[in-house]
Amino acid sequence: MPNFAMPNVHLLAHTKIDEKAISEWMGIQDASTDAETLLTMAGRNCYRSFHRPNEATYDDADYLRRTLFQQGHMSIAEHATATLYFTGVSRAFLAELTRHRHLSFSVESQRFIDADNINIVVPPAIRASEDPYVLRNFINAADEAIAAYMIARDELEGLPKKQRNEAARGLLPNCVETRMVVTGNLRAWVETLQKRLTPGADAEMQEVSRLALDALHPTAPSIYEHLKGSAND
Repeated sequence: MPNFAMPNVHLLAHTKIDEKAISEWMGIQDASTDAETLLTMAGRNCYRSFHRPNEATYDDADYLRRTLFQQGHMSIAEHATATLYFTGVSRAFLAELTRHRHLSFSVESQRFIDADNINIVVPPAIRASEDPYVLRNFINAADEAIAAYMIARDELEGLPKKQRNEAARGLLPNCVETRMVVTGNLRAWVETLQKRLTPGADAEMQEVSRLALDALHPTAPSIYEHLKGSAND
């Protein structure tokens, strides 16, 4: 019987500014993260408003909320990036996430990694079912598919490993676990989460997107905060 995997999202890297360079043009506010400072400078550069002439948008957080979400000038959000590591997600999740073309992916390879002891990801609806047969039938079907994969791969003994795996992987179900490193600029992450936190999105996408939002939030709280309401609806 395969093992179960639960989703996890880890922040691996995010934008780091050169404070000395930015300070030559604009004062850096203590409450702002590096990403927020960089986006503020990018936006203020367009109008040479580094001295923050408008009291209503003096604080970076207020400036960014107005510029990005009220005025819709999202292009400045493309200057900051964040890299996340997704584990415990399914190949079905991968197929959904790769539709967001402004994200960059490095994904675990089924050609080079054997699936003998692979984990499976149980969809939220099946995990939540009160009928024990629903989960049992799902697990049995996944187990049979993985067993068929192993048989097909072993029958191709004599071929190089990657050729055996690439031929047999067609039998693996969408519920098998995959792991991926994903990088996106702040605009790409915001627009991805806006779409995937909605009630009509795939259930696993909603679940993992909430984890991604939690991981991304500290990098630019003033920007990701407005998505928190959607995540909790």
